[in-house]
Amino acid sequence: MNGLRDRYMKQAPKEVPEEIANNSNYFPYFKDCIGLIDGTHVDAVLPSDLVARFRGRKGVTQNILAACTPNKLFTYVLAGWEGAANDYRVLQDALSRPQPYGLRVYDGKYYLCDAGYTTMPGFISPYRGVRYHLKEHTGRTPKNRKELFNLRHSSLRSKIECTFGILKNRFKILAGKPNYPFPTQVDIVLACTVLHNFIALEDPDDDILNENVEIDEDTGEETNEDESNVMDYTQSRTQREDRDVRNEWKELRDQIAWAMWVDYCAKYNGGNTMESGLT
Repeated sequence: MNGLRDRYMKQAPKEVPEEIANNSNYFPYFKDCIGLIDGTHVDAVLPSDLVARFRGRKGVTQNILAACTPNKLFTYVLAGWEGAANDYRVLQDALSRPQPYGLRVYDGKYYLCDAGYTTMPGFISPYRGVRYHLKEHTGRTPKNRKELFNLRHSSLRSKIECTFGILKNRFKILAGKPNYPFPTQVDIVLACTVLHNFIALEDPDDDILNENVEIDEDTGEETNEDESNVMDYTQSRTQREDRDVRNEWKELRDQIAWAMWVDYCAKYNGGNTMESGLT
């Protein structure tokens, strides 16, 4: 399966995905989004002297970082981290690895991520302190730009949660606590994601791929805030440079949110852009 990985799992291209380009809720606002990232946990079996390192909120697990496109194809998977590891720490590891082993981010492009990560170059998270998960928006209409942005961000990013659900529904071994050496358990995760992509590409009408997956949304952990243009995360910046560049990306998020709000109000509020509930 590792031999097939490069064939059936390719890192996200720079082009806007069709699922974004063809949806007026997402386009042109997320025109530079190339994918979605999130972490998931798979039960792990380990020697007694390693159990404590892998014990986290989900029990004894390995923490898996994945990126996927809106059409439910995995584009990057990093498995084998301890279940107790912070999601953002796992992302930092993926970004620090040299290409082609690290998560690829293009200059000016970005992934959507949840509040367990942070808004920074190449990644846009939702607004903190504003309702986010889809179930929190049920029966409510957005009252301001931040709520609208979070609603559409959640709607798009939930596709990776759905992809995780499909993966675990199909490959029951991921919940079976297989009694193999831990490196083999890591390889099993990688093999299952490659097989998932193979099925999605070869049989897009597959029943499991197209079923409605019940998503158990998790708020996650809060954190502190052409390959020539692939962003280089192996180079260190000063704290001031880091803060400035993160603020630039937060400003970009604000611009996207305001553009969404203006268009939304033109369609539903008679052009009145007055907001309520902003802090």
